Amino acid sequence: MTTLYFTLRGDNEHLARGELRALLEALGANTSIKCYTMICITSSVDSVDLAESIMSRAGYLKEAGVLLGVFDAYSSSSAKSAASIVNEKRVHVSVFKSTVSNNAVKLFLEAGGFKQSAKSGVEYRLIFSSGLALLGVKKYTVKSKLLEERARIKPFKRSIELTPDIARVLVNLSRASRGSLILDPFAGTGVVLTEAWSMGIRAIGVDLDGAIVRGMRDNVFFFRANSVVVHGDSTTLTYREVDHVATDLPYGRGASTHGVEIKNLYRAFVEKLSEYLSRRGFAVFMAPHWLEDYVDEVVHDHGLRVTERYYDYVHSSLVRVINVVKWI
Repeated sequence: MTTLYFTLRGDNEHLARGELRALLEALGANTSIKCYTMICITSSVDSVDLAESIMSRAGYLKEAGVLLGVFDAYSSSSAKSAASIVNEKRVHVSVFKSTVSNNAVKLFLEAGGFKQSAKSGVEYRLIFSSGLALLGVKKYTVKSKLLEERARIKPFKRSIELTPDIARVLVNLSRASRGSLILDPFAGTGVVLTEAWSMGIRAIGVDLDGAIVRGMRDNVFFFRANSVVVHGDSTTLTYREVDHVATDLPYGRGASTHGVEIKNLYRAFVEKLSEYLSRRGFAVFMAPHWLEDYVDEVVHDHGLRVTERYYDYVHSSLVRVINVVKWI
């Protein structure tokens, strides 16, 4: 049994923790996690394979590695114990959100005889968080530049589309596993489809706007994604036994609701969702913060429940709520 560590993005720790838990479920890892500020740890038999699989899919995780030990950040004897594990005393140090004082970090490094290095090739990591010093060996990082490049080079873009990292989070929260099928009933430019395919997940994308559908097809063709693009209205189309749903409904500002009052759109979506979401399935959808109470009401009215909720700050006038829904 090996213990792994995962560092989280600091701009939304709660969402990153939720993504990690969902990925462990999607990958069939029967293990629990323990989290501190901006870092979580978990134990696994297939440690390296699990860490690689998680980091190849993650949107809001940053780094993963093998944890060698957890030590009291304010103890010189703990510092010496940590140093005894490290063959060479050069480590890459991170201090997360001042949860350990700078003076304590300095004393810990001095007591252990550690030398700091910011080089990415340094094997050993010393991470200070929540009064602890966590010593590990870095194995994987999220390839954020690859995500940015994918967003940059695709042929069809819109200013209001999802970013690849958020699209990945939605897919991961749906618990979709490799080879499974995911539905995006308001697919727009197809970011969920192409990111899902990059994780080995097939997808169906639906949109009402013909011009956007043509652009989505161009993107799917460009990335050679195994996805089906449908021109249609997801509030009237019928699906059957869908296990995984991930979508971002239009809010009626930059994205058109095609004349439908926004509350009616959400009610129609949830009503159809209750008809096609399987009993074992997960649906993940975004909504503006001001619709939160209404979403609760509509979801409950149709026999579903919100099991997880995350908040994504976009700007001063928009906070998006990510809802994870399943059957009661």
